[in-house]
Amino acid sequence: SLRGVIGSSQIDDVLTDKRSEIEARVRENLIELIEDYQIGITVMDVKLQNVELPNDEVRRAFTEVTDAREERLTKINEANKYRNQKMNEAKGEKDAIISRAEGKKTARIETARGDVAKFNSLYNEYLTNPEVTRKRLVIETLEQVLPNTEIYIMDSNNNQVSYLPIRPLERKAEQAKEGGSGQ
Repeated sequence: SLRGVIGSSQIDDVLTDKRSEIEARVRENLIELIEDYQIGITVMDVKLQNVELPNDEVRRAFTEVTDAREERLTKINEANKYRNQKMNEAKGEKDAIISRAEGKKTARIETARGDVAKFNSLYNEYLTNPEVTRKRLVIETLEQVLPNTEIYIMDSNNNQVSYLPIRPLERKAEQAKEGGSGQ
């Protein structure tokens, strides 16, 4: 009965966690045999006490298999940990990229709204006084294109007329600030 159950079981089951199931099966088999032979005794319990492998070679092989199984589980756990770490890093990077893109999108929209507001303001000024607005736009464009030059406007008779000598006034204001802050 014991040999039959042990022989039909996995060695791992006998040596590890399924020992109680094997004990129960052996007990059931013994009870059946005792009833068949009408021996007149009662089996109360079956306990496997010293379950050992038959020889050193089998023990060594069993230990190697057990170690390999544990190493496999360790490697699987390490791989899962690494995968989870990389997934979290990738998710964080994805969220950062999306956040930057949303920020750029918002900045572009706000810049466009500001440009529209500026254009509408200039257009309203243009409707009120087209000639002054046109000249102002020309002067502002020249100041942007040629920032450190003095602007002169020629009239139709080729006479030079200095128009808004802004640069000398700016220089005087800067010198006054520098002189005032140094005192």
